Amino acid sequence: MTRVKVKYLKISSYLKLCVGAGVSIGILDGAFRFLLLLVMGQLSTSEALLFSMQVRGWVAGILQLLSVPLLYGVGAVLFGCVSYFPFMYYLKCKKGLVIEGVFEGEYHEDIPK
Repeated sequence: MTRVKVKYLKISSYLKLCVGAGVSIGILDGAFRFLLLLVMGQLSTSEALLFSMQVRGWVAGILQLLSVPLLYGVGAVLFGCVSYFPFMYYLKCKKGLVIEGVFEGEYHEDIPK
């Protein structure tokens, strides 16, 4: 494990982090909703709108399973665009943020504990 002090992030890197987190939460939420419909026995009566087509049953459940992570990802892009500059101000005020993980690349620095 390596500790790295982040003092600045490019907006593209910040958006990648936001979208990764948003899609991950969307996968969990979509799977939870799908399983909830399955357990409650309501999957056969569920409905979804696909452009101008109305679909029901398993197709609607699968469509929801796939669309929820996509919607969370889009929301994460919007969140990232709005929150980037306040986050950069936070990094400036705190003089960086120490994170831990496994990193690749030649430009990283070990932070003493």
